[in-house]
Amino acid sequence: MTTDELPTRSSRRNQQLGKQAVRGASATIAGQLVRLVVLLASTVILARLLSPTDFGLVAIVLSLVALGELFRDFGLSMAAARSVRLSHRQMSNLFWINTAFGLILGGVAYLLAKPVAQIFSQPALENIVVWLSLTFVFSGFSTQFRARINQKMRFKRLAIVDTVPALIGLLSAIAYAWLFTADYWVLVVQQLVVGLVGMVLAVALSGWWPGWPSRRASIRDVMGFGLGVFGSQAVAYVTKNIDNLSLGFFWGPTVLGVYGRAYQLLMLPLSQLAAPLTRVAVPVLTRVANDRVRFNRFLLQGQLVGGVGLGIIYGVACGLAFPLVDIVFGPNWTSMAPILQALAVGGVFRGLNQITFWIFLAKDKTGAQFRFYLVSQPLIVVFMLAGLPWGALGVAVGHSAGYFINWLLSLWWCGRATDTDMTPLLTNGIKSIFICVLPVTAIGILSTTFIHDSWLALGAGGLSMVIYGVLSYLVFPFVRTVAHSVRMVARKAR
Repeated sequence: MTTDELPTRSSRRNQQLGKQAVRGASATIAGQLVRLVVLLASTVILARLLSPTDFGLVAIVLSLVALGELFRDFGLSMAAARSVRLSHRQMSNLFWINTAFGLILGGVAYLLAKPVAQIFSQPALENIVVWLSLTFVFSGFSTQFRARINQKMRFKRLAIVDTVPALIGLLSAIAYAWLFTADYWVLVVQQLVVGLVGMVLAVALSGWWPGWPSRRASIRDVMGFGLGVFGSQAVAYVTKNIDNLSLGFFWGPTVLGVYGRAYQLLMLPLSQLAAPLTRVAVPVLTRVANDRVRFNRFLLQGQLVGGVGLGIIYGVACGLAFPLVDIVFGPNWTSMAPILQALAVGGVFRGLNQITFWIFLAKDKTGAQFRFYLVSQPLIVVFMLAGLPWGALGVAVGHSAGYFINWLLSLWWCGRATDTDMTPLLTNGIKSIFICVLPVTAIGILSTTFIHDSWLALGAGGLSMVIYGVLSYLVFPFVRTVAHSVRMVARKAR
């Protein structure tokens, strides 16, 4: 082999990996867009069937379930997904660990059902906790099947596993409300169906079946990586759920129900676009982590397609919050609009911050990430709790202020810990805010200020945003770069 062949082979590997990444991202985005439509439909339909109190009761339990899910997963799903040389015996050991954790946590949740109801002075919580304890069993059994699909980069199958359960869960919830009664049990049924169907699909599409536990297959390295992920996620859990738990405890399920609906809208783009893209980005970035040029190129493209896109979505949501809430949820939910506006500001920075999460995982720096979370996440909690005396709106404002500080800190910390040049990422982030996000938000606010009819305000604001998008494409090179990246991804996907 001559030295001239080396660049050629490297180029071919680069192109092959890039195409695989684009196909995976395309399949993931397509599936998640379908799931996004389903969840939006779920949010709209169920909000018109149920009261804020119903949503608040289930939100309290789901916040506690999220804590249990951290221990049930223990970071092993991400550890298995990013590992290239994980043997069948090792994955089997991980399967039995996750399954055991699921059974144990399900039992613990069942036993704690009554104390939880007493702590929040809500008797209905007892039955909700009892039934939702089954979700630990479903997720524990299916974790490594999902990880296997992710590890093999079979993103179309993964999209099916993520999308179909959401659709069946919504249909089941509507059927229950129609056949029986429209109360919080509708949401409980939805969660159970999503968990059960997701487990069945993950097993059926993984093309893998675990063996018996084996002492010869060491998983020490995998557990070490998982521990770092678990630590970071455990700290992040407090940040993501302290608002729900504190509002539920001090202000009651009704206030929490309104805040929870706004927060769910905030999380829809993050959970349906940013989180699935992480499953595509991390395996790809892990494979090029030692090639600085290729690594940085993938990072910048990922930020332009993902982070900037999320920023624009949140800018639209912030600017047009009042007509959107009035049209989608109805007049009974008007108090949700300013809360959604405040949360959307933080959503911009959370979207931009996904890139540092990818870097920590791809460069196997989960320990550094955990140490950063120990510093940054308590700051966000302090900001949110500082707004608690002003209710849901105060917590939402604190949320956004905290995540702005977190974005700046994460760029500095991640760059130092992983030896990655973060200047281009910071520059692109600032450009996206001033060129894309702020103008879109201002257009939406002006439209709703001068036009009081919700449909007219939404139409005028949307049309003005499109016009601004065309003009900014002609004026700003940065917008043309973003559009070029999106077109390139779409072209390669076709």
